[in-house]
Amino acid sequence: YRLHDWLISRQRFWGTPIPIIFCDECGIVPVPEEDLPVLLPEDTEFMPTGESPLKLDPGFYNTECPRCGGPATRETDTMDTFMDSSWYWYRYLSPHYDRGPFDPERGEKWLPVDQYTGGIEHAILHLLYARFFTKVMRDLGLVDFDEPMTRLRNQGNILGPDGQKMSKSRGNVVNPQEYVDRFGSDALRCFLMFIGPWNEGGPWDGKGIEGVSRWLRRALSLVTGGVSSGGEADPSELPRRTNRLVKKITDDLGAFRFNTAIAALMEHTNYLLAVRGREEWHEALRTFVTVLSPFAPHHAEEMWAAMGEDYSVHEQAWPGYEEALIQASEITLIVQVNGKLRDRIEAPADISEETAKELALSSARVRPHLEGKELRKSIYVPGRLVNLVVG
Repeated sequence: YRLHDWLISRQRFWGTPIPIIFCDECGIVPVPEEDLPVLLPEDTEFMPTGESPLKLDPGFYNTECPRCGGPATRETDTMDTFMDSSWYWYRYLSPHYDRGPFDPERGEKWLPVDQYTGGIEHAILHLLYARFFTKVMRDLGLVDFDEPMTRLRNQGNILGPDGQKMSKSRGNVVNPQEYVDRFGSDALRCFLMFIGPWNEGGPWDGKGIEGVSRWLRRALSLVTGGVSSGGEADPSELPRRTNRLVKKITDDLGAFRFNTAIAALMEHTNYLLAVRGREEWHEALRTFVTVLSPFAPHHAEEMWAAMGEDYSVHEQAWPGYEEALIQASEITLIVQVNGKLRDRIEAPADISEETAKELALSSARVRPHLEGKELRKSIYVPGRLVNLVVG
């Protein structure tokens, strides 16, 4: 890198104080190491003066020169907040440790970070500084690795309905609270994960959230009753399908494939409704609620309580699965628009036509080919493809 002086013109009161003292006799004097860190005052007045609150706090800036003992003043500018955010996970290991930036024993156990997720806009600032700090700590002998994170994933952005980045000036901001008030936070949470691949994002379109809300109500009816399955299913498949579900959700969570995980949960909800009350059903339901909990935490907790289980579902061990019970559990679903290949999606082998169509319509690679067009019909070849005919 061609490193230049760090530009710290963006001033924040809560930034890190610069450890410098100005003395008329000694000039510019660094704060001695034993007096670090310089802490921000807790009783500062925040007045709209256009100046930093530190410049108006004599209790902070009046001090003694560490060299001559004469009257001196502290620097009142602060460093960029990246000075803190670039290594916070090191400090989180041992926030009360006072013999260094972090406890080396905990660092040996927990570092480097296994998985870091964040927006691509962090790549040239936050993440660059994070690498810089880690390499400095490596040179100081505080860590024995070169990179702060083992894996990095960037999520896509949910854009405004007009396809542009949301901003007040464009007037295209979608207030999520409106959807939480109407459908609940679980429905909004699951809808955002279901509308397409997590790393791609795309324009906001709230039409599908009602379908997700209906699915969650059906899932809740597994413990409250009152909803017909609307079909028949083979109860002997319960062990295999339960094992397959656990493997699918486990794999998809690890790969950030939240949309296909939710599709599998939807499909399994219909199956459990169809075989409700059969042998081994309660244990299968217990497993279902456990793997549902990361996606719909409130519904899962309510279902767990209704089943008479001890609090809380979120404290349960993640279920395992038997590979031998899982055969031909997944397919690669081809998605076409007017006969042209637009996407390939991993899906359960027995996915229904309705769920396959919803999954195809939610694909970020498919949506651009549907914009401004009317969906005339969909053609489903079980276990193979969905062809969306538009015009």
